[in-house]
Amino acid sequence: MSNPIKRVMFFTPYYYQNRGNATTARRLEHGLSDEVNINVFAYEEMAYDSSVIQCMENADVIHILQFARFVDWAENYDLTLSKPYIVTSGGTDINHSLAEDRNRYLPFLIKAKAVTVFSNQAKSMLVKDHGLKEEFVHVIPQSVYLPETGGSEEELNLPAGSPNILLPAGLRPVKDVLFACKSIQKLKEDFPDITFLIVGANLDQNVYCQVHDATKRNSWLRYSSEVDLSTMKELYEWADIVLNTSISEGQPTSILEAMSLGKPVIARVNTGNSSIIQQHVNGMLFQTHEELYESLKKVLSDKNVYEVLVKNGYQTIVENHTIKQEINSYLHLYKH
Repeated sequence: MSNPIKRVMFFTPYYYQNRGNATTARRLEHGLSDEVNINVFAYEEMAYDSSVIQCMENADVIHILQFARFVDWAENYDLTLSKPYIVTSGGTDINHSLAEDRNRYLPFLIKAKAVTVFSNQAKSMLVKDHGLKEEFVHVIPQSVYLPETGGSEEELNLPAGSPNILLPAGLRPVKDVLFACKSIQKLKEDFPDITFLIVGANLDQNVYCQVHDATKRNSWLRYSSEVDLSTMKELYEWADIVLNTSISEGQPTSILEAMSLGKPVIARVNTGNSSIIQQHVNGMLFQTHEELYESLKKVLSDKNVYEVLVKNGYQTIVENHTIKQEINSYLHLYKH
């Protein structure tokens, strides 16, 4: 039998800034802390010092979130890993970094004890496109973790209007946050009081300027910088529909969070979104502005469609994305 794992060193790019990696890191820390001693180090936000080295030396296993950023960071400090490590890969890793610079990142993956991904599509890419052994890559879907809120609607300053469309996404080109504007502008003919709120960290100044200009041109469009994870529940409760317009995704937690709180989701076709959403069953998928317009109009106009998507979306979380399932999968991987 394998020796029990007692100490885990967890590397994440971000922990404090409300981004997808931070959400994943906080969720896993929350779920794993009852079973193992977990030390989280956010290498893009925290200082690398002797205490980090000591934690690495004491660890039974090292768990790395987002390998491309980690490899780049580790090279700056001439850091080598002497303990067994596993890697959890997101969408940017596989869809962009590995595809663009295979020779740089693939050796790091091959030396890992295991690689985890969020979907079968991501596993297929690693196996078929990059030659990783099938038994070496494990699919562990993400779950939902929303801490109890401490804020209020007044503090969030949510816009008035109805219906309310929410897009939780950091401002980066890959998120394509203004894609929905054309469709929503058309929807104003049927829903004159419609509001569209984009919430996320300013991660790209060019995108921020584009969003800022768009809010000046369109009174129904609002942008709010990132909010704490504990406040996200209030945002979802405010929304009538939650969108994802990303060009590529690993597996967006915002879609899962919305489903868990009984909100219908409409998302752009990509491997991450398609790993969660079944068209017209637990959500809607689109590729063009017209498809997004038709999906929004259908969900907002047809009560039965709205209720079916909400019911099936919640069932998706219960069956496939509970934190208990996710944490047990990682614990099993640590041990074996």
